[in-house]
Parts: sequence; C-alpha cells; structure tokens
Amino acid sequence: MTLEKTNHKIKEQALALMESQSWKEALEKWEVWFRETQNSHEDANALHDRAICKYHLSDTVSAIKDLDAAAKLQPEYGYRFSSRAWMKQASGDTEGAISDYKIAIKLEPEDVVNQNNLGMLEESKGYKSQAVKRYKIADGANKKTVQKTEVHETKTIFSEMKSVYRSKESLKDWFKFILNGFTLKD
Repeated sequence: MTLEKTNHKIKEQALALMESQSWKEALEKWEVWFRETQNSHEDANALHDRAICKYHLSDTVSAIKDLDAAAKLQPEYGYRFSSRAWMKQASGDTEGAISDYKIAIKLEPEDVVNQNNLGMLEESKGYKSQAVKRYKIADGANKKTVQKTEVHETKTIFSEMKSVYRSKESLKDWFKFILNGFTLKD
C-alpha cells in the first residue's frame, strides 16, 4: 500500500472515530495523519476536524489555533470564521466570537444562523438595537426561504436548518446539539 493510500485510510479512521465521539482516539489518528502527510497543514478541513477533537478534549487554546490556520487558508469562506466564533463563544471569549461572526457575515450576509448567533451575543452584551437588526435580517431571510419552499414544495437542508429559529424550544435544542459536539444527547 502506498503512503498516500495509508494516509487516506488514517484520515478515514479519524473521521469514523469522530462520528462515534471517540475524541481521544480520533485525535491520535489526526496527529499521525498530520505527521505522515506531506502538506497536511494546508488542508483546512483536516485542521477544522482536528480542532473539534481538541475542543472535546478540553484543549480549546490549541483547537482555536487550528481554526486560525484553517481561516488563513480559506479567508473568503465564512464557515471558517463562524466555526471559530462558535468555539470562542463556547469558551467564554464573547468579544472574539462577535468579531469572527462579523467577518463570517461580511463574507456570507445571507447566513441566518450567523446573523442569529451574532444577535444573541450582541444582546448578551447589552447591544439590544444591534441584536434586533440581526434578528430581523435572520427572520426576513427565513421567511423568504419558507415562501420559496411552499411555492416549489421543495425543502432543502438549508431551509430545514433555518426552521430551528421558528420557536424558542427548537432553538434551545439546536444550541444543546451544538454544545454536545453536533451529537444528539440528553
């Protein structure tokens, strides 16, 4: 088996371990993959996935460094900044999270999840009028998608994700899901 195939197999194993929430074992696989794969630090997705493992193992500082590197590799991709914003928020860095959500929104202004998340952070800091603007943007975009869905009778994953913001209970469940590492737990 070639080194490239071996490294691909290691990456698949790391992803499978993440799927089963075996964070320590997944991180061990990622570390092998990063050591053995040429130019591994140029793979923004791998950096992101390793960061998730580190976060779940309470190594938030190192996890955010991986997300920093991923954002440097893909500075025009809003998800890189929203992921880092979420992790900063979860670790108590509200100002850093606000800054990253603003960048993500500048790159992807129609992303209702980022608009809503930034609105909640701004509201928590006492910036009520800013938060209300964010909620209106998110709500307006959500209504447009719902109307399109009803007219075309087609649902997309994006419209389903936005449906989370229709009630406080579903929003609460969504944040619980995020805080649990994108897994369903009680």
